[in-house]
Amino acid sequence: MFGSNLDAVKSLNSRSRETKIGLAYGLGVPEFICTNPGLVDYLEIPFEQLRHAPHLRSIQESIPLLLHCASMSVAGSVPPSDETLEEIREEAERTRTPWIGEHLAFIAADALETASNTLGTPTALTYTVCPQLSEDAVERVLENVAKLRSRYDVPLILENSPQYFSIPGSTMSMVDFIAAVFSRCDLGLLLDLTHFLITSLNTGTDAFEQLAQLPLERVVEIHISGVNVQSGVAWDDHSIPAPSLVFKLLEHVLDRARPLALTLEYNWSPYFPETILREHIQRLRHLIGRL
Repeated sequence: MFGSNLDAVKSLNSRSRETKIGLAYGLGVPEFICTNPGLVDYLEIPFEQLRHAPHLRSIQESIPLLLHCASMSVAGSVPPSDETLEEIREEAERTRTPWIGEHLAFIAADALETASNTLGTPTALTYTVCPQLSEDAVERVLENVAKLRSRYDVPLILENSPQYFSIPGSTMSMVDFIAAVFSRCDLGLLLDLTHFLITSLNTGTDAFEQLAQLPLERVVEIHISGVNVQSGVAWDDHSIPAPSLVFKLLEHVLDRARPLALTLEYNWSPYFPETILREHIQRLRHLIGRL
């Protein structure tokens, strides 16, 4: 086992100084990779996708895989089953992923006390949810991470959640919450720049000022996707291109950090325009080429 997640990531960095560019798995993505050989370096694929569609494992015969995850409920009070955690370990070993990306969020909640739920079954949310931004939540994340990291032979990195509304009971901002977590553990950061921009838009803060407060030296991987504004609220949208502001934020990050991976998450629609996808891949290559 790795004694330190951060040491493990630094070891990876020492072996490969080049920033890789990849795509998140979605319908149509494998065909795009096949018809554009050499254009992307890896495919990021969810553990949950492999769990329910194991035939997708064959993709790694043609391109390296990064394992992403939305099952550990790192910021929650209801832990995942041992079976789930063991399956994640098996997929990490099978895919030979250099790290496991997981959300700084929760996926299950305490049981609702209802007449039909006499067994106290936890509530499965089916979607990662931003936690309360408080000292109690920070402590919960640290406790959960301490238990989780010892199970895996590769580093665990955490992804910032998008904030869509003011979360009851919160006592700190999102950027303060992220900083508090990473100041007290040696994990790498999966910086989702679209999530970060969404949080700034929905909370009325300046994204560039907030960015300066993040531990960017911890960034291992960066996610980029689209933003959809509905009824005055900004939402994550993987079916549309990232706005120019996300790329401007990326330039600021690259002034201070050298991530190992940049992932375009354009995976919610099989009809995403290939011309834009190729254009954005080349845009990323241009940005990292100046490092």
